Amino acid sequence: MPVKLEPMPPRSGYEAPAAAAARSLVESTAAAPKAFLTHCEKTGYAETGHYAETVRLWQKMAAASPLAKLLTIGKTAEGRPLYVLVASKDKAFTPAAAQATGKPLVFIQNGIHPGEISGKDATSMLLRDILITKRHAALLDSVIILAMPVFNADGHERFSPWHRINQNGPREMGFRATATRLNLNRDYLKADAPEMRAWLRFFTTWKPDFFVDNHVTDGMDHQYDVTLDMPTEQNIWPSVGAWSKDSFLPRLYERLESDGHIVGPYAEPRDPSDWSKGFDVGVIEPRYSTTYVALWHRPALLVETHSLKSHRTQMWAHYDIMVHTLELVGAEGPRLRALISTAEREMAQLGARYDPKSPLFLAGTWSSAGEAFTYKGVAWHEETSVVTGQPVRVYESQPVDIPTRLFRKLKTTAAVPVPLGYLIPAAWTGILDVLAAHGVEMHRLKQPTTVTGETYRLTEPKWAARPFEGRVMLTGVTAKRVRATQTFPAGTVYVPMTQPAARVIFNWLEPEGPDSAVRWGWFNTIFEQKEYAADYVFEPIARELLARNPKLKAEFERRLATDADFAASPRARLQFLYEQTPYYEADKDRYPVVRVIEPLP
Repeated sequence: MPVKLEPMPPRSGYEAPAAAAARSLVESTAAAPKAFLTHCEKTGYAETGHYAETVRLWQKMAAASPLAKLLTIGKTAEGRPLYVLVASKDKAFTPAAAQATGKPLVFIQNGIHPGEISGKDATSMLLRDILITKRHAALLDSVIILAMPVFNADGHERFSPWHRINQNGPREMGFRATATRLNLNRDYLKADAPEMRAWLRFFTTWKPDFFVDNHVTDGMDHQYDVTLDMPTEQNIWPSVGAWSKDSFLPRLYERLESDGHIVGPYAEPRDPSDWSKGFDVGVIEPRYSTTYVALWHRPALLVETHSLKSHRTQMWAHYDIMVHTLELVGAEGPRLRALISTAEREMAQLGARYDPKSPLFLAGTWSSAGEAFTYKGVAWHEETSVVTGQPVRVYESQPVDIPTRLFRKLKTTAAVPVPLGYLIPAAWTGILDVLAAHGVEMHRLKQPTTVTGETYRLTEPKWAARPFEGRVMLTGVTAKRVRATQTFPAGTVYVPMTQPAARVIFNWLEPEGPDSAVRWGWFNTIFEQKEYAADYVFEPIARELLARNPKLKAEFERRLATDADFAASPRARLQFLYEQTPYYEADKDRYPVVRVIEPLP
């Protein structure tokens, strides 16, 4: 039985001096009509409103402004509608109309983790300042805004003061996972959740040019009120990554610092007990929002305000980041859209001609090439934990700058050449459904077709000991590419790589991708042997096999002499010989998806 407690929210020992004024928030509230105040403002930033209350406010703003329309894009597992508000000076409320304006589309997402909800309240205030008070109406001169109030609406409504133990407010908040306990920010590629399927339909239809994902981070106390991350390395097209790293981020940092924010990179210490050993920047796998968006060659900004700062301070950071982002993207709109178009064209060219000497990045880890970095921490001391008996850190309030290193460059650990396309047997409907959810173009062979291609032999599989996001993941496998010519029946699905979704396809269908269908366990049945040989039936076959094949007999005897485990296992000895016969299942361990490396006839 849980012990009765009063909530004890943690607090940071240090807040940026400018946070006390939070000028942008104060000015926004002062200018707002009473009917358009958020629940958060009405309660002095102590509370956040329920989902229905937030939706009503956004509906009211859309009804009051001819420049806004609130779209329903799908439903949650519990049946709640999901919304995106489109704000456009040109009243471009369809994907075609929005693209025709030539303005960049900026997609702002909130509430994927509903406990981390300060972005929702800040976005409500900013939309009000654009559509109602018109304080920031000029932003729509150069951008179209797509804003999602809450992604995980079911989790948002699981209100409690007992969520997010590591966070300083609001008083009550939603739960991290969906109603089926899925973390949406691990679901972008596998797309298990209905919420994610709805999101993907919206994203792949509208194709926004820039993405902002508002979060509140956990972690150690420090001076930063916000940390930021964007894909800039091999996990995004080079020209788009360079724009994010060299053009966008430095200017965003400069503007935020001029507002009084203390901003740094979203990074984890290599050794939590010794920060001087350096920090690894950001996330790599496409299961996460920003890395998934990068597969579409779009810049994606991860915003992580700090959980130990007040809810008001978090909102202040979110608000200013969104204003400056919209300004910067608007000013760079033509250049950014040109970079995205060029990246799409170059990726299509890569998929139009098979080049075995040009592998494309699939997986990586942080390299040892770091850069000098000053981490803005706070002083701390250690006390002995009454629970563990081990030292536990106690943060103080004095700011401390720590010389260390920042590791943002990636070392490639898996890369393979891009094929012309993939052939998928029609029976693998689950794999095809996920591709369809990502807006992938596919067609079926109308007649039997003989093709030279490559597939994989997958051996030595290892699975996780526990489920992760509802699936038992394959944590390791040896993948060997095998070239073969075979005939595929009519109805086999062909997925060409000369399309905008090419890099999504590549990451889903290449087994070595960290979020591939193979890794997520969608092909686990290929590792299962379905037929077995009874020893009394196999004995005469084995005798004839050894008599007819001296090399096999020699290998069998060598194994008996050198491998004690093999020699002691009747099952292993029988299995070794059984696998040399035509009775053994030819498709076991064979990846059924084929890489097409020559044009289809």
